[in-house]
Amino acid sequence: MAQTHQLVDASSGDVIIAKLQLAETFWQRFRGLQLRRTLASDEALLLRPCRSIHTHWMRFSIDVAMLDEMGVVLSVIHGQRPWRFVPRTEGTHSIVEAAAGSLATRLDVGTRVQVASSGSDTSGC
Repeated sequence: MAQTHQLVDASSGDVIIAKLQLAETFWQRFRGLQLRRTLASDEALLLRPCRSIHTHWMRFSIDVAMLDEMGVVLSVIHGQRPWRFVPRTEGTHSIVEAAAGSLATRLDVGTRVQVASSGSDTSGC
């Protein structure tokens, strides 16, 4: 059975994304969300390490959060449309890609997030 992950607020423990998929190998990051038809509002992809992304070959808009090595949110882009380059934020170590609108009220610049696994272990991003 595949291990499930969540993206949580490190200070409050609140779940930001309930179904977090990790992309940690070259091929997982390369594929990303390309060619997927949809992404539910409670799903996201964490690309790590990753400094920048594009939305080529995507079929839907996404919200993007750039994180530093400690999991602190450096920037959030809402509604990034397909077939675009996403501006790089200095200091980015990993990137969260979520359905458009799903990060609007859940994530702010300066928030520190962690990945929690089904065993409730947490790790920085």
